[in-house]
Amino acid sequence: MRQLLVLLVVLTALPVGVQAGKGVGEDAAYAREMGFTQRFYYVAAGSDGENQVQYICKCFPGTTGCGTTSSAVWQVTRFTYDTSDRISTITYAAGDDAYTSICDNRVTLDYVD
Repeated sequence: MRQLLVLLVVLTALPVGVQAGKGVGEDAAYAREMGFTQRFYYVAAGSDGENQVQYICKCFPGTTGCGTTSSAVWQVTRFTYDTSDRISTITYAAGDDAYTSICDNRVTLDYVD
């Protein structure tokens, strides 16, 4: 009975607001991408991963123009793969991660390694 009482005292002494995956002064890890509008595009290549490309277009929630992929409010990321089907490069449109690209233009945008 004494051990149970000690356990109850220890459990009730823990801080109530602490959550798994949350560091001091930051949002929980799962919440970092919540609310973003995202579009995923996959370009298939040959039987191996060479020339395989994947694009992710991401937009801040509530941004005017976020409802259409033709507005210049998107962050466009390009993933290219090697012949072992592993990601070989990750690049952003125009060489930065700004939310100023047009998702519809993802194939013709300039990507800087």
